[in-house]
Amino acid sequence: MKDDEIVAHFDGRGRVHLRFGRVCAEKARRMVEIAHALGYRPLAAGALRRGDVPRFHERDDDPRARRRAERTVERLRAGGPVLVDDESALPPPPPPAPAPPLMPRQPTPRPRRSLEPQPTPPVGPPGPRVPPRPPHPPPPPAPLSAAE
Repeated sequence: MKDDEIVAHFDGRGRVHLRFGRVCAEKARRMVEIAHALGYRPLAAGALRRGDVPRFHERDDDPRARRRAERTVERLRAGGPVLVDDESALPPPPPPAPAPPLMPRQPTPRPRRSLEPQPTPPVGPPGPRVPPRPPHPPPPPAPLSAAE
């Protein structure tokens, strides 16, 4: 499996499953190094024997891993190698931006009420009134008794 074929597997997905036959120890080490350069870490799926390659890799969302992956992709687009000889020569990632300053909220002012007597509201024409209810109908007359 060539470097380009290995790089094609690591396309930004959360998990990657490498499918390949038997590989030599050198090629296995190279696959792990390429995965690391592209911002992935191997998922432990049991005990690996000598010469085995982790087949499952998970994207590492650590800022340093993201920066390492960005640099690797930039280097590949420029036609450079997948891996650099000395990773320690790379400058560290920029520090995170400072948090915005804490600004306490200003309380909303409550309306003030004066202790002085307030003037009476102006008197204007009467507003629309609800018509009065009709009076209850008178009770029905009592039945006449036969004795009357």
